[in-house]
Amino acid sequence: MEAVSRKDFTLQAGVETLACDIISTPGCGDVHTLFLHGAGHSTRQRQWPVREALARLGHASAAIDFSGHGDSSALQANSLAKRLAEAQSALDRFCRPPRTVVGVSMSGEIAMRLACIAQNQITHIVTIVGAIYDGAAFHLPFGPDFSAALRRPDSWRDAHVLQQISGYRGRITLVRAAEDKVIPSEIAGLIRENAGAAADCRIVDLPGVDHRVSERSAEDEALRELLAQLIAN
Repeated sequence: MEAVSRKDFTLQAGVETLACDIISTPGCGDVHTLFLHGAGHSTRQRQWPVREALARLGHASAAIDFSGHGDSSALQANSLAKRLAEAQSALDRFCRPPRTVVGVSMSGEIAMRLACIAQNQITHIVTIVGAIYDGAAFHLPFGPDFSAALRRPDSWRDAHVLQQISGYRGRITLVRAAEDKVIPSEIAGLIRENAGAAADCRIVDLPGVDHRVSERSAEDEALRELLAQLIAN
């Protein structure tokens, strides 16, 4: 079994300095996969175990700490729009086409928006307990106004990304947790309904798992290997 290694980098994205890393093995070759972590106290470290399993399958990956998370700076207010710009900077810097983007929780929307930009040449979107958001919230700084937009019942049904995904022609993998109390289970079905041009759109349910898939995968080898296989294939 080839040894897994991690190399740390920094990336300038606007005024922010982002902490980044690449996880690979000597046999991986170029990096084609970008991981995007979720909200709250999340950092890129939560995906390290899955990314190590992915590297053992021959797929190197890159990841960042979004501004305000982990070892990245926090000089300006954050928003979904700012996260998209930071993710784009990382994709441009680290990943060669054809590309896969993995969005966890809040970054489900970011992953889909990245993939809907044709020049990004993203051929596989993977969301893990992925969220989508009311289009009106996309440019709002995180805070009271953003939270108020999200509290409107079923606000996610008005996500602009649902219109954007209708033209995406690559593959989509939507991973749901059966015990998720944070992300409505209907979101995956709604994405699939709108992704009519996709080459394939599969929904994978994880029985007995709640929203904390990343934390669970660090302790559950079978789950870790399943996620790596879904991303790789």
